[in-house]
Amino acid sequence: MSSSLAAGPARAGIFALIATVAGFELWVAWLAIHPRVSPDYRAYYIDQSTTCLNKPVSGLYTLGNTVSFMPDNQTGARRLRVCGWDGPAGDGTHSVGTVSRLHFALSEPAEDLILRLNLTGVVARDHPELQFVVSANGTELGQGSIAAAATGTFDFKVPAAVIAANPGALDVSIAYPNAAEMTPNDSNTHYRAIKLLAVQLRRPGDKPSEGPQDDPEAQRYHAGP
Repeated sequence: MSSSLAAGPARAGIFALIATVAGFELWVAWLAIHPRVSPDYRAYYIDQSTTCLNKPVSGLYTLGNTVSFMPDNQTGARRLRVCGWDGPAGDGTHSVGTVSRLHFALSEPAEDLILRLNLTGVVARDHPELQFVVSANGTELGQGSIAAAATGTFDFKVPAAVIAANPGALDVSIAYPNAAEMTPNDSNTHYRAIKLLAVQLRRPGDKPSEGPQDDPEAQRYHAGP
């Protein structure tokens, strides 16, 4: 009789262990299907709803300055480039994928600003003109287009209300509706659209940038005896 009584708890223990193992396996399976990851990680790796995986950058910037995205000022550009960029090469920093992002840290109170982009359209078969849509802090600022191999300067008004929506920062997104899908015969197989030469974020009264040559870091780099 005592052995029967002992068998009961032992059997119950075995069943409890089996239930625990099964529950753990179900929990692991649920995590595999619904992993606890950041929204950026999910969008890039799991949902694949973006080609741009956000990376932390300081965004260190002084209003009115021109930041070159040519090889002469890699440090300044890297403070701003979040994702969707490759290089720089000798002719600018290439966009990669269907969207690129920049981050500006702002210490001044929100006010109307102007974002200036100096860029070149990539050369790709069947893409005589490349389109782009610029947004900031989730609000579209405007659209533009540029012919392949052409270089142009584009200004976008940034209302104070857009900056106030994310105090202390301006997160810029550049989307490429008709980005060219490069083939294995090209330099790589990424989507390409533009080459960024320089950016400037200024007050309406500041001097407009004329290109990478306005960057003091670039001027020091090129200075000779």
